Amino acid sequence: MASLKKFAIHYSHFFTGSVLSLLLGLISFPILTRILTMEEYGIMGLVSTTMFISVAIAKGGLSDGIIRFYKEYSETPEKLSIFSSTVIIRGFLLSVVVALLYIVLIPHASKYLNINNKYIAIFMMMVVYLFIRPLNIIVLNILRVTERTIFYNVINLIGKAISIALSLLILIYVIGEFYGYFIGIILAEFIVSVLLFYWFLSIHKINFKMVSGNLAANLMKFGAPLLITEISYLLLSYADRYLIVAYKGEDALGLYSVGYNLASYLSDMIMFSLSYAVIPIYVGIYEKEGKEKTEEFLQRCMYYLLIAIIPMFFGYLAVSDDLFSTLASKKYAAAAVFSPIILLGSMLLGMNNIFNAGLYLKKKSTTMLAIMLSALVVNIFINLILLPEYGVMGAAIATLTACIAAVVLTIFLSYKYIIVKVDIKNIFYYIILSVLMYLAVRQIEIPVVWINLITKIITGVFIIALGVLFKEEEIRSKIKQLILLKAQ
Repeated sequence: MASLKKFAIHYSHFFTGSVLSLLLGLISFPILTRILTMEEYGIMGLVSTTMFISVAIAKGGLSDGIIRFYKEYSETPEKLSIFSSTVIIRGFLLSVVVALLYIVLIPHASKYLNINNKYIAIFMMMVVYLFIRPLNIIVLNILRVTERTIFYNVINLIGKAISIALSLLILIYVIGEFYGYFIGIILAEFIVSVLLFYWFLSIHKINFKMVSGNLAANLMKFGAPLLITEISYLLLSYADRYLIVAYKGEDALGLYSVGYNLASYLSDMIMFSLSYAVIPIYVGIYEKEGKEKTEEFLQRCMYYLLIAIIPMFFGYLAVSDDLFSTLASKKYAAAAVFSPIILLGSMLLGMNNIFNAGLYLKKKSTTMLAIMLSALVVNIFINLILLPEYGVMGAAIATLTACIAAVVLTIFLSYKYIIVKVDIKNIFYYIILSVLMYLAVRQIEIPVVWINLITKIITGVFIIALGVLFKEEEIRSKIKQLILLKAQ
């Protein structure tokens, strides 16, 4: 199937970018967990979370409509200029408005969350990042819709590398204070902006007179429900951090952030690559080939996704103790208990990129919003019950429960339009294989922690690889073809 091959190519681009980004993140992760106090690490996570949510609001739904409307306006140079001028200039105005609101609201919000006053300046300085990032996302979405996936990933990797290098350099060697880390992030985002807009302005013309109010309204009308859905998704993922800092303080937030971040690194590597690659392709299949071919494509994608995430979860569960001791230091060892719960929830929620295809194709964005809002309510409600008594473990359980609720609701409502079948027999095969891998890996005990970790990972990958090759004839065939091709 040509579409599956196209998906594999695009997914490989995004996945490669995600893996390299993960590796870059893992460079800074052990450094930050060692040089920052637990309280500072918690605040760092809270600032990042606040930026995720604020940037989503600053997009105003405008950039979310780019993928849907760009091709329609790229037929002639004049229409393309109208599109480019509209998204950039209106995006600039949205960024200004949200940045000003942020400046007004942050001091008041910090009081309700019992955040130490010495950290308020850090939240305030990030308004510069908040202004730049939404404009960068507009250009990045244009890269996506024009299928410049390699350039897209190169830019993201450059930004990640510069951000890590500058933030650590300024934190450790230049300023030596906590706020230096955030100066590095702001400077890195500015450099990425220069690179993106150099490319963008070399191809697209911007003219204030060509800004279309009608186009902006259509973009925002289409994107608004998706925007609110995205914000709900972010709140579902991160609302517990605000509750933790309010109920348990910055130290508990630091512990939770470490456990959450490591799980997110792994989940995002798979799930973000999936969402960025699969959505444009299944939209194209649906428009050209219809429902049946779309379902066939999505079922194949889901099958290969499960091959990846089931072993990953059990593998993470098997090595989490050694992983946190090696990467984050023993002061965060307790995170190994709840972090696998968060990983499972994140993976389940990521599967909605396939399960909700029917809702997306039928433009049921309000239904998607209702699902995320319902899951958010579940998350907050369970947090309020469990968090005071069970602390970060209660927050992890609340996250998993809310993610399960989101998936169940999505399947129930989206399957009216597009059915994505899951082969239960294959799920059981990979669960059994993964459990056997887990039991084998847990038997390994080497006194040196990092050697123990590496040995466990290699053993686990070897067992899963054998199990996959034994069962998947298609994968065996592809490997044979590649070997023969290289031998020629």
